[in-house]
Amino acid sequence: MNLERLKERFKNHVATLTDYGNIKILDFKEPGSSIYRIRFLFEEDYYRLHISGDLGELTATNYKNMTYEKFSDFVNDIGYFEQKINCHSRAIYVYSEDKAKEELKEYLEEYGVLDDVLYDDRCDFETDEDKLDDFFDDVLEDFTIENGIGSKGYDAVSKYIDDFWEISSYIGRKETGILDLYMLAFKLATEQLKGEK
Repeated sequence: MNLERLKERFKNHVATLTDYGNIKILDFKEPGSSIYRIRFLFEEDYYRLHISGDLGELTATNYKNMTYEKFSDFVNDIGYFEQKINCHSRAIYVYSEDKAKEELKEYLEEYGVLDDVLYDDRCDFETDEDKLDDFFDDVLEDFTIENGIGSKGYDAVSKYIDDFWEISSYIGRKETGILDLYMLAFKLATEQLKGEK
C-alpha cells in the first residue's frame, strides 16, 4: 500500500471533532462524498475505539489509553494497536501462494530438509523442480487467500518439519495495509485540527 499516493485520497477531506465528554467523535470526510470517509468514535470511559465508514469497521479496547488524546501512542506503533483489536470487517492480512512457496523453500533449507523433500519417493526421470512442484501442490492443496496453509498442507510439511505449527500461520502472509490507512487518516485529521487552532 502506497501511503504517499493514498494521502491524495484525503487531500479534500475535512476533519471535525465532536466532544460529548466521555464520547469523542473524529470525522474525516470530503464534503458531499462518502469516498474514503472515516469516523473514529472513542468511548473514553470504557477505553474503546470504534472505527467506521467507507474503509470498513473495527473495534479496539485497552485498559487505559484508548482515548482521543492518547491514541497517538498507537498511531506510531501499529503492531501494538493490532493486539488491542477485538473485531474488524476488513482483513488485516491476506496470504499469497507465491510468497508461501518462497518462504517454504527457505524454511526447508534452514531446517536442512530440502534434500529429504527432493529425494523422497523420487523417480529417475524427476528433476528437483518436479519434486518441489509436487511438494508445493500437496502443501497448497487447501490453501486460501484468507487463511493460508490449511490442514492438508500442514500435514504435508509436518512430515519434514516437526514444529511447523509454530510458523505455519505466517507462511505467505502479507499485510493488507488497512491499519496503516486508518492511522494515516487519524494523523491527517488531527494535524488538520491542530492547524486550525
